[in-house]
Amino acid sequence: MTLWDAEIGRLQNSLLECSFEDLQRLGLRVIEETVTVYERPLDELFDDATVALIQEALDAFRSFSGVSEEVAERWDELFADAWDWQDSKSPFTAASLCQGLAQYADALLGEDGSEGIIEVLSSCYESVLSFASLGRIVTIDMEREDPRCRRAVDLQLALIEQICRIS
Repeated sequence: MTLWDAEIGRLQNSLLECSFEDLQRLGLRVIEETVTVYERPLDELFDDATVALIQEALDAFRSFSGVSEEVAERWDELFADAWDWQDSKSPFTAASLCQGLAQYADALLGEDGSEGIIEVLSSCYESVLSFASLGRIVTIDMEREDPRCRRAVDLQLALIEQICRIS
């Protein structure tokens, strides 16, 4: 069990009662804000290809206006490798974040829906947890004491309260 499971995962049933539009906004905001938690420029943290994927994904998500065959085809191509993303600088951090991007795309395209958005939140936290490098065996107390892990969870809780009105 992670700090995310204890503090965000417990809200899963309430989150599933939110409108998909609210969850869509929540997922995008969590992705956008997660990249600030690293407190390093993305180009220092990740390979150029990872930075490009993150930026292109965020642009695509921000301009998303509905499912179409064109969007589905473009996103299939864009996110084809995101599930198993490789990055030489920060492999585990990038893999979790890119998985979150792919999950978000799938949710917007109608695959996994609301549950997929909740997985996005989890993947974003996992990317921060990987970045924190707390060691091989990690406890919830270690996560609580780490400023980035704590910030990631607090950020998600604040966005959940703001967007979905759940506390």
